[in-house]
Amino acid sequence: MSNWKFTDQYGSTYPALANSILSLLVFDVSSGNSPVSGTSFSASLDLTATGNAMNVLAALTGTKTIPITGTVTTSNNQLSVNLQSSDNDVLTKALAACIPIIGGDICKNAGISIVNVTGTQQTSDDEPQTDEIDLSMTIAIGSGTGTLTTQIPMSDGFFNISASFTNFGIALSDLNFLVPGNNNFSTCFPSTQLGPYYNNQTQLELLSLGVSLYVSTAPSFSVVVSGVDVTIGITNIPIYKQALYLNPLAIWINISNVNTTPTPAWGLVGNFVLCNFNRPGDTGNPDFTFDLNMGFPNPPDQPNFSLSGNFDNPYNQPVSQIVSDLLGQATDLGIGNSITLEKFDFATDADVTTGYISDFEFEIAMSGQFGIFENFSLESFSIAVAYSS
Repeated sequence: MSNWKFTDQYGSTYPALANSILSLLVFDVSSGNSPVSGTSFSASLDLTATGNAMNVLAALTGTKTIPITGTVTTSNNQLSVNLQSSDNDVLTKALAACIPIIGGDICKNAGISIVNVTGTQQTSDDEPQTDEIDLSMTIAIGSGTGTLTTQIPMSDGFFNISASFTNFGIALSDLNFLVPGNNNFSTCFPSTQLGPYYNNQTQLELLSLGVSLYVSTAPSFSVVVSGVDVTIGITNIPIYKQALYLNPLAIWINISNVNTTPTPAWGLVGNFVLCNFNRPGDTGNPDFTFDLNMGFPNPPDQPNFSLSGNFDNPYNQPVSQIVSDLLGQATDLGIGNSITLEKFDFATDADVTTGYISDFEFEIAMSGQFGIFENFSLESFSIAVAYSS
């Protein structure tokens, strides 16, 4: 009979368990026994016995029980639970059959993980330190694979399955599965609007992918895609000689009405990097970085991209360094090397046709000891520079 819960065995020692997902989950364990042997755990999660909290998962997977294995440790006044589904073939086939877009042949593996960390010092009024039950799906994208995760929905409604990626090169056609039909993903990508920042030879990186779904279990079970979110990166775009780069330029695309009339919205995020004049083009080790905001061309009133950045000085570089980086080593504004850069606000327009800067302005705030007179020292000042081609 399915009647074992974590709170039965550990609830008195770890009272915060009463506020966790583990207080709801029921495992198929005969009366008087425990699924924990040493630190090893092995039992089947009974979705039916657990009740309403697992109704959606039961409908998604088409199964009543899910074999679970993992570890349960108690040390240093802390309970740590780390469990995974052990027979993922059934889960993979079931989810591939019922989840649109990322199901079918695209879904290669699916699984469930349960992670909980609870301390003895936490009371029944507290939440556990960690309390997660996640559904993951490994899907094939182009020549690679990525794993999407979501917290398991416990009621009908919207849920989002998503992932972040690193060094994941793609072509636009690799994402066409996200928008079925003639209006595929490639047609939703803002190729024309990006002007010189995108061409057919541009190297693209998938940074994140999310799919919003709506699940309903009554009167009949259904899963419908409500939207798609994708972030694609373009790296090392030269903006000013070999000194100032966009790295990366990230394009976010949100597509609604995926199944009827796909409607894309898009925008740009990223940051500037300013390379040391001794290492031109070395975007991996910049002297300075700037968080980027970008406005979009809207002819005829706003024909150019507008860029602005907020300053970050990770190495506490002096003002003379940024001047040398931008304008060359021989540039001398008469500012001593002891003056530290505290602020650098940057704004520019880039021509939509060529991609080059048409005008820019920046404001610098500095601190330090500026010994102007024998008995007078200036502690800080600011300078503003503007340029227009």
